[in-house]
Amino acid sequence: MTSPSRTAKRTLAVETALKLLVGTCGLLCFLMVQDAIGWGTALIFGVVFLVWMLAETSRLSRPPGLLSFGVAVLLLVAVFSRMSRQYFAEPFLEAILLLFLLRLFERKTSREYVQIALLSLGAVVVYALLSVEKLFLAVCLGMGYCASLILMLSAWMRREPGARLFFFEAKLLVFRALGMFILMLPLCLLIFFVIPRSGRPMFSPRGGTDHGPLTGFSERLRLGEVGTIQQSDRLSFRAETGEIAPDSLYWRGVVLSHFSGTGWDVDLREREGGWGRPRGDVSQVRQTILLEPGGHRWLFSLDRPLSVGLGEVANLGNGTFWRRTAGTAVRYEAVSTPSPIPGTLSASAEAVFLDLPSGYSPAMRSLTEKLTAGVSDDRGRMNAIEAHFARGSYLWTLENLVRGRDALERFVLDVRQGNCEYFASAAAVMLRMANVPARLVGGYRGGDYNRAGGYYSVRDRQAHVWVEAWDRSAGCWVRIDPTPAGEADGEGTSGGSGGWWEFWDFLDYQWSRMFVSYSARTQREWASVLKELFRNPRASLRVSSEGLLRWGRLGLALAVLLAASSLLALIWKRRRRDPCRVLLERFESMMKRRGFPRRRSEGLEEFVSGLDEPLRGTAWLFVLEFEEVWYGGRPLDPERYGRLRHRLDEMDGES
Repeated sequence: MTSPSRTAKRTLAVETALKLLVGTCGLLCFLMVQDAIGWGTALIFGVVFLVWMLAETSRLSRPPGLLSFGVAVLLLVAVFSRMSRQYFAEPFLEAILLLFLLRLFERKTSREYVQIALLSLGAVVVYALLSVEKLFLAVCLGMGYCASLILMLSAWMRREPGARLFFFEAKLLVFRALGMFILMLPLCLLIFFVIPRSGRPMFSPRGGTDHGPLTGFSERLRLGEVGTIQQSDRLSFRAETGEIAPDSLYWRGVVLSHFSGTGWDVDLREREGGWGRPRGDVSQVRQTILLEPGGHRWLFSLDRPLSVGLGEVANLGNGTFWRRTAGTAVRYEAVSTPSPIPGTLSASAEAVFLDLPSGYSPAMRSLTEKLTAGVSDDRGRMNAIEAHFARGSYLWTLENLVRGRDALERFVLDVRQGNCEYFASAAAVMLRMANVPARLVGGYRGGDYNRAGGYYSVRDRQAHVWVEAWDRSAGCWVRIDPTPAGEADGEGTSGGSGGWWEFWDFLDYQWSRMFVSYSARTQREWASVLKELFRNPRASLRVSSEGLLRWGRLGLALAVLLAASSLLALIWKRRRRDPCRVLLERFESMMKRRGFPRRRSEGLEEFVSGLDEPLRGTAWLFVLEFEEVWYGGRPLDPERYGRLRHRLDEMDGES
């Protein structure tokens, strides 16, 4: 027989397993708080969670229940006092996690563990209102699986307090919980896609915090601000389109026309800005833009956009489109033209794009007059000023950027080092000094092209500012980029890193496209397509090649999902089989191969007594020990299971 000490070493207390699962839930909650609220709240949560872990390992006495309740009430009052219309979901998440921590420090029975599991799931539900990015998927799956195990072990603990699990039983329990969780996923996906969506976001994400991707392009741009954005590698948006020549990869966002001496502002009063309509024979480029959640207000597209297909969008008439509600992920169609768009510029508009602060930088004006002396046409002056920055020993850098009211003058005449906003600002100011209307355009340059998915990934480090100058003779705005080549080019404008990077980025894009940007508009489109398909299947299948490609991708994704679900269900079914039945089936199969099939009504001992020697003796040893487990209620511990398998191996070797 197995000694008690050896048996104890091979078992695990149910309560210990529950504490390990609760600890995993706590770590997932920490990631959740860091992503949805910020590092400050996450650190406070982490410190309290570490105190609980130390208290559990060192067997410290718990604080009085009344004291814990009083502290929790005070903290809940403080949390909900910060609630507002724009900051609504975060206090709920903080309150749920506060109750989670309170339950950790209490004496825990099966009921408390069930409450911890339900609080964890409730935190995930509120978390979905704040962020549905990649980390959400990991936290959601991990929390759902851990909560399933906690509920199963809590029921076990309630039925048998102080129970212990053999490791093979724990393994079997883990696979059963995984199987239950996998079978629930299709229902969760169905609920996600069917549940009604609102046209407006329920809550402003992240409560207006600084977490998430930022564009750096608001209604105001101060020298040095874009440099902060360029130090980040966060994803800003993806653009689904064909591969484009690198020198045309300018993603337009905002036009800034008013120069204050220290920065630029959007002039919302001047909405025309000389932007006309292209000729009918001009080529057009279509893009599908998926803007990441964050502080985006301006809608980006390839330079010289003609239209943006999105509701509630303001068109400022100069290629600038912006939405009134920022923060959520958004998906939209855009149409651009790579050619300059002809138009007209009124005298009042020209004055806006020639305006400078009174008496601004006589030294820069003197340099401009020297560079453009003898040049009478607008295009010649543009070329002269652009050539000055190309051959004037200017360097692109993000370090030690000059600040102050004379920052631009010091950059042009002395420092000669800066990032794109310094180069663009200096060129635009000097063009205005040369009587050439000019303005700044903020956006992005470059992008990493994913050939597997057919889209560009554009990141914060590719934020860029360039100049548009008005050519009076051609009647159009001309793009000028005085920033030197090198790091300002956007790092990797076509191929990305290839291999696994492209594959991972493609999966990430599909997640963002299918889940993060899923809205009421997308839901209506799917419903309309399905309705038309059921109404007239033949006519619905006569779609364009683009539609066929979209349906093909959807069909392929559904086929892969179905195959993966079937495979996982099969694995789960095999894993969850009773080990006793597995042994019995192997024994019967072995006897059948030898010509001794067992009848259904025949007992094991009756069947073995009819066998011939020496097979009967070996079979008796197996059957007698097997019946102790099958009928006698003895536990099938790993040692007994190993002996029974050894008996079967011996019988198999006798054949």
